[in-house]
Amino acid sequence: MFNQLEEKYVTMIEQNKEEFYRLAYSHVKNEHDALDIMSEAVYKGLRSLHKLNDEKFMKTWFYRILINESLMALRKKKKIVYNTEIVEITESTEIDKDEIMDLYHAIDKLSTNYKSIVILKYLRQMKIQQISDILQLNPNTVKTRLRRGIQQLKQYMGGY
Repeated sequence: MFNQLEEKYVTMIEQNKEEFYRLAYSHVKNEHDALDIMSEAVYKGLRSLHKLNDEKFMKTWFYRILINESLMALRKKKKIVYNTEIVEITESTEIDKDEIMDLYHAIDKLSTNYKSIVILKYLRQMKIQQISDILQLNPNTVKTRLRRGIQQLKQYMGGY
């Protein structure tokens, strides 16, 4: 039923579905919307799989589809959504849960240019080159937007 490329695509989705879901959720802050985004991104990816030039970039290519779907969903809703996700903190960590919530709220206030880059860099632990590939931006543009996003976060958090 599936050809070899489609099988690799399905396997890649299955192996990374939690990571992809978390990325969608970090944009929309809603479980149902994140699942809808995932479904739509998987469908669009499968439909346009023939456009993929090199299968070694399949995951990066899918990230781009997923981020575009997330941003499109946000544009459709045109509303600010605040993150209610509670982050578990071990007792050895001195960070206050309120500070983490403040950080998530500050990230939500960032423009989409900065928000996606900050999420990919610090919440998904990606390298500049990976972010550059996913967003199809020059690595220097990613670095600049990351720096400006961090500056905005500091302002939103009162210089913290």
